[in-house]
Amino acid sequence: MALADAVATAIGTEIVDSSDLVSADLVSADLELKGQLTGAVTPAAVVTAVLDERDARVRTEVTVFLNDERGVTAVLKLAFTGAEAVDRSASLSGLLCPGSREWNAELDRRLGDDESFARLIESYDGTIGISIGGRPVHIRCYRGQVLEVVARAVKGADFVLDIPGEVFIDLMSSNDNSFMETAMMGKMRSAGSGYEYLRMTSALIRIIDNARALAGTAGYVGATTTSIETLQVA
Repeated sequence: MALADAVATAIGTEIVDSSDLVSADLVSADLELKGQLTGAVTPAAVVTAVLDERDARVRTEVTVFLNDERGVTAVLKLAFTGAEAVDRSASLSGLLCPGSREWNAELDRRLGDDESFARLIESYDGTIGISIGGRPVHIRCYRGQVLEVVARAVKGADFVLDIPGEVFIDLMSSNDNSFMETAMMGKMRSAGSGYEYLRMTSALIRIIDNARALAGTAGYVGATTTSIETLQVA
């Protein structure tokens, strides 16, 4: 815990001026350690979301990995709020928070303009659900049309694919769309109708294609600005 506190303090100082740690959750830990963590443990952090809050403060969400010579020993999720971010020369874009209202609206626009996605859902009447870092995104579809992309559809989703925030950032910044590889490695989990999840796998891959293009224009570190028109449908 002392190491985790030190890491949180260091990250808070690095990311946000006058920051406060508002939440800290232990996602996983190597139970065999039994308190044997030492100074040899090396932390690594991934910023998964940045968003404005109502009181003009900035919330920064971070996933922290504590690594030793054997690999990852613990995973923490931290959230900080601060009076100002490192660079506030312009208003903070809602696109920096996957699953926010602004991010959902932009994904809605992109999917609505994507003829390849329309073909993938031409026989589908339902709602595709994904959860990005705990934020739900419901994509309501009807026979080739995207009706809405919202936090929660009125009737819920046929299935929900849970994508941890750090995994989503990896998907956005990898050289290629690695959705299938990531799913096969068990880094994402689905709940709900397994039939509809499998049926909509190609549509999910295309959603990630669009999200990657969105990330590129929003300025995500490591993301590219590849035009969605050049991407191939799986």
